[in-house]
Amino acid sequence: MSADASLEVVNDLDAASGEAFLCLPRAVYADDPCWAPASETLVAERFADAAEGRIRLHAVVAVVDGQAVARAAAILEPAAVAPDGSPEGWIGLVECLPEPDAQTYGLAVLAHSRAWLAGQGAGRIVGPRVDGLVAGLLVDGFDQPQVVFTAHNPTTAPALWRAAGARTATSMGSYRFSRDRVPVFPRRTAPGVRVRGADPADLPGEIARVHAFQAEVFRGGVGHLSRTAEDTERLARRLLPLLDPALVLLAENRAGEVVGIMVCLPDAWQPRSPGQPPDRARLVSIGVRDGWRRTGVALAMGAELADRLLQRGYQYLEGSWVLGANRPPQLLAAALQARSSRRFELLTF
Repeated sequence: MSADASLEVVNDLDAASGEAFLCLPRAVYADDPCWAPASETLVAERFADAAEGRIRLHAVVAVVDGQAVARAAAILEPAAVAPDGSPEGWIGLVECLPEPDAQTYGLAVLAHSRAWLAGQGAGRIVGPRVDGLVAGLLVDGFDQPQVVFTAHNPTTAPALWRAAGARTATSMGSYRFSRDRVPVFPRRTAPGVRVRGADPADLPGEIARVHAFQAEVFRGGVGHLSRTAEDTERLARRLLPLLDPALVLLAENRAGEVVGIMVCLPDAWQPRSPGQPPDRARLVSIGVRDGWRRTGVALAMGAELADRLLQRGYQYLEGSWVLGANRPPQLLAAALQARSSRRFELLTF
């Protein structure tokens, strides 16, 4: 780095280095209407998690002539484990000004983050990843809006990560459903199955049911983090201000057992006037218990969700993530008149 540049460790968001870390995205996305400023709430959340001992976080910001030009955070999440059993390190909250002379500093913060993670014993380093919900580098669909708990980055970011030595580990896509192309579901009900919305009067019970279901159905999935019941409750409390219980669907068999779950979030990150509700939503998760797949459960939940979104005035729904190698949901999305929206990659070094 030049004499007028510095790489500063961020320990306190209220300090000068913290202010530099926080102000950078507004400069990066000054001319980008697709960026959601509300996505920056993730910074405070991750720093709070670190302060409370739930994660280890090492954040840095590159400052040149008093201006922040690049930043990154190295994250160690206890539940993230590499295939060899060692810790899996994440690099997230990465931003870099798109100007060519800033890319040197972007490479510097990435190299510093990698070195810190390696020094902490990380056997594998992946990125961009912020937490259990937000991951991936946008590589296609830069003209599409950033929706709640998804990533966004400038068009220059993929080249920066490649120059830093990153390679593709996982490809993911999203699909966009819109009111002008309402899906026609070939089958609206699954025999012996009832689809209902989450019951806000029984929040502890619903959280317990979701936890047990996800622990069984998603175990071993790409990017899935094993959670304790306490972790799931903490996540639910975090999402509660954003949730519409009517958009969290549970499919139950005649015995009252949960055989399918679909979680849809209103796009709380959508820029809008005060008091105006979002008209976008994101399908965050869908799962069907083994033994109930290919019985119409997923379609029954999808049909119910479509009805509820239309009744509430939503215009768009983004369904993500769909793994690039997972053809069945891609074919189903196409059959239901969804358009391919954005494409992401999770990278490793």
